[in-house]
Amino acid sequence: MKNIFLTSLVLFSSCLLFASCEKKLPEDAIYDPRHSDAETIMADAQLILDRVDHIFMKENYQVELYIQTADDKGIKKVPHFEDIPENISATYNIIRNKDGNIMYAAEFPYSQSGDYENIYESIYNTKGDLIKFVRKSSFFHSDTLNTDVVAYEKSEYYYNLKHKLLKKTYVMKYGPLNKVPLGVKVEFPYRFKYKKYKTRKKWLRAHDLEK
Repeated sequence: MKNIFLTSLVLFSSCLLFASCEKKLPEDAIYDPRHSDAETIMADAQLILDRVDHIFMKENYQVELYIQTADDKGIKKVPHFEDIPENISATYNIIRNKDGNIMYAAEFPYSQSGDYENIYESIYNTKGDLIKFVRKSSFFHSDTLNTDVVAYEKSEYYYNLKHKLLKKTYVMKYGPLNKVPLGVKVEFPYRFKYKKYKTRKKWLRAHDLEK
């Protein structure tokens, strides 16, 4: 869905990221249905993603495209991803809400080998707080028959307005299967360090788009 704007050069791409997760954003949570704000946050995030999906499918002119090179901390807006510089380190999709503020930002780190693809998605509410973060990773894995199989993992994090982790989900797929077959051991060599930004403003500042 999101890769509609990426050329074959960008598909299945990733790179070593330069920063670790923010220490104040927790990584683990046990879902507690007594947290009434959890359902609200999840619903709000889904509404935003529904709008994002609609834009990607029907109004893709609203998607802003950016690239980042190994020499730059900031990112540069481009009209398309057809002319990729040799020293590229990541590409980005940004979508803004009706007020002109970022509600969705997707980062596609670049991989020279093309053996894997990592995607990091941040969803911000109207006040600019991170309410959902998604990490997706697809990579080639050789099973016991020495056949290349695409393994896929996805982690989702839901945060409240105080940046407390309310819920975390994880799914793993192995080719057409919803789990790794018995007796097959999967290594995860592409779980590189990445960073979550608690607010839209922090995301913008980190990428030199706002002072």
